Amino acid sequence: MHLKSSSRQSICRFAFTRHEFFLIAFISLSAAIAVAEEKKKEEKKDPPQILVAVPLTAISGATNSIKLRGLRLDNATAVRLAATNAGIQITLKSKGKADVPKPLEAKKLGDTQVEISFVLPTAAPPSSLALIVITPDGESKPHTIPVFAPGSIAKEKESNGGFRQAQALNFGQTIQGEISDGNDVDTFQFSGKAGQIIHAEVHAARLGSPLDATLTLFDARGQIIAVDDDAAGGSDAGLKVKLPRAGVYFLAVQDAHGRGSGAHVYLLNVKAE
Repeated sequence: MHLKSSSRQSICRFAFTRHEFFLIAFISLSAAIAVAEEKKKEEKKDPPQILVAVPLTAISGATNSIKLRGLRLDNATAVRLAATNAGIQITLKSKGKADVPKPLEAKKLGDTQVEISFVLPTAAPPSSLALIVITPDGESKPHTIPVFAPGSIAKEKESNGGFRQAQALNFGQTIQGEISDGNDVDTFQFSGKAGQIIHAEVHAARLGSPLDATLTLFDARGQIIAVDDDAAGGSDAGLKVKLPRAGVYFLAVQDAHGRGSGAHVYLLNVKAE
């Protein structure tokens, strides 16, 4: 049977129209899927990030109140330990925005914070704690803080901005301090023997503090014996010095860039051989 030319044209137009329909439907569906996937990507928010703990440490056998500064912490729902420890319960006391003094940057200092409290046992306390902030957008990476025994750490005492106000320190004891502003210089003093080797070390940047510490050792006459900014390639300062004579020495801690804040915290340890 032979079809007329008009009939053949109608069938071809129908087939072509049906092909176009499925092609358009496929393109539309693909576009809708792409838009949906892109929307999901846009809706997915970054998880919280802990930058620094203030203070930098926890004390065993005591009630600890610590502020965690960072990014996207202001909608926290809880704070937990990375490792399960049934004997330690963490209470979330507050959360919110945090001031960022100029010229400091939020990415280094944090613009949000949470305040937590917990009690550490006296017997067999952990050597460190890894803290995690939980929010609706996810969990932060663990932020580790060291744990000290009560007698092994002492707080910095203001004002200690010069030789006359220098705070006495004991060898082997860790000082917990803060460079509160760009003009703040914390000064400590100790007595040494001729030929004695002294190790002084700052822990700050390695624990998340924005402080870029400088250590300067002076003798009793105010003469500089040694200076260090970045020990071992990091931002934390350290000195190893053989004392030239017996007497009183002064050790000054400050920020290398003349900056400071409530988050520019540090630990200072001085040991003698």
